[in-house]
Amino acid sequence: MSFPWPLVRRIYDRRAPCYDAMVQTLALGRDRSYRGKALEALAARAGDRVLDVGCGTGRNFPMLGKAGVTALHGCDLSARSLSRAAKRGASVAQADAERLPYRDASFDRVLSTYVLTSVADWRRALEELCRVLRPGGRLVVSDDRLPPGWFLGPGPMLRLMRREGWVDLHREVKAAMEQRLRGVELRFLHLRMIYVISGEKAA
Repeated sequence: MSFPWPLVRRIYDRRAPCYDAMVQTLALGRDRSYRGKALEALAARAGDRVLDVGCGTGRNFPMLGKAGVTALHGCDLSARSLSRAAKRGASVAQADAERLPYRDASFDRVLSTYVLTSVADWRRALEELCRVLRPGGRLVVSDDRLPPGWFLGPGPMLRLMRREGWVDLHREVKAAMEQRLRGVELRFLHLRMIYVISGEKAA
């Protein structure tokens, strides 16, 4: 699976002003509910240092703030999305999920929502998510089971489907997380079209 990051960045920069409304509409008004389930699995507590990878406009930030998280960091490719995210109470950085600009074991909790189906190399991105997580910390990955790239638009999605077919990553993602984490759990939402996978890094 491959989506060049300049393409992804351009698309999300263009959609930043309407992103919140778009995802809420596409999720039939349930987007906050689905993100809430991911945050339940994250189990972030006051005092935790939390990283939201692919944070977009920061839709997860207010919910994390209600959980008492103050050391909140987010990163995303889209500068226009980050300008909105920064207003939601987090430290943000422009970064590729496959090359995170953070030291090893920097965070107590790492969250990634709707990212792995839009990156060039999801395995490398997952490796980075695990790298920056401290031993004993929790990782939560949430994504959908629609054709990879569908949110980028019909052009990127159809080109990928012609090359690789309809790729459903959730089993591979779960297996890869089981190799790196303990207590890995999979939960389905929205008629099994959205999944949440969580696990803990061994101490």
